[in-house]
Amino acid sequence: MAALDLNIILNIYTLAVGFTVGGVFASSFALITGQALRFEMASNQGQLSMALGFITRIIAGPFMIIRNTFRAVLISGSEPYWIMVAIVFASLWSYCQGVLILETICKLGACS
Repeated sequence: MAALDLNIILNIYTLAVGFTVGGVFASSFALITGQALRFEMASNQGQLSMALGFITRIIAGPFMIIRNTFRAVLISGSEPYWIMVAIVFASLWSYCQGVLILETICKLGACS
């Protein structure tokens, strides 16, 4: 029973790490540029700027999905089905991202 509880806590922690890192990237982008991060990318950027923007959007994706979902609920009163789909999709994305982040940290020797 205790091992099951530990696995649940570890999975929730992994999800939270992925979502938090996404939020940090989105907030950092907003702080630097003064604009909220969106999925749409400008086409008149250089290659390096385009690559960095793409990576930033991949990492901040779950945060942007949840933010856009809450905005849609407040503005138009979206259907509960689409709200749940967005939450599940963002949670899976955050979880996978959290696994990658935590595995990378452990490979660098920060885990004991």
